[in-house]
Amino acid sequence: MERIISAASRLFAALGYDATTLVQIAEAAELDIDTVMELAGSKRELYLAVMGHGYTEQKALFERSLARIDESGAPQAAASIHALVDDYLDFCLNNPDISALLMHRWLGDAADLRDLEQIYNEPLVNSVFTVFNRMAEAGLIAPDADVELCVRTIAWTVIIFVRYATMSSPPAGFSQGDRTVARFRVHLHRVATGILGLAPTSPPETSP
Repeated sequence: MERIISAASRLFAALGYDATTLVQIAEAAELDIDTVMELAGSKRELYLAVMGHGYTEQKALFERSLARIDESGAPQAAASIHALVDDYLDFCLNNPDISALLMHRWLGDAADLRDLEQIYNEPLVNSVFTVFNRMAEAGLIAPDADVELCVRTIAWTVIIFVRYATMSSPPAGFSQGDRTVARFRVHLHRVATGILGLAPTSPPETSP
């Protein structure tokens, strides 16, 4: 089953749900289609399994990262939020298919499968801004910060960056490998700091 999920994830990410067939998934998994259907069911069921697998992986990531949030002071809170942002960026870079699946949905892919965002994405967003709202109430985040939009802005930005950075022929500005990722990481920290009104970290971050 793991081999089928992996093959389906790659194809759904590359082609989208609508353009992918069970025959293609079976070929990519090096199995016959009857075996794929017996183990995974229909294409719809397989797509839901792929989305569910991505959700489970991200949920584990956020649980670990949020558990490490340090609310003992403003500098500690800022460093913790930066670490959370880093964890999410690293996860998406290591799992680019997840970003690709989300972007396909933004473009109308699998439109007949409704409410998947409410099932798989919103609980993750809610888990983060629940903690951020608590930090705002404690004075660790600016009281007028739009916490929800900050969380979504960082998520949207990371997803789009990862799609560009992992292209086979990325645009010129994204062709510098690790240096580009390092620049983007600093940029994300500054975005989070600015939107949330975080305390400065020491030493000040500079772009490589």
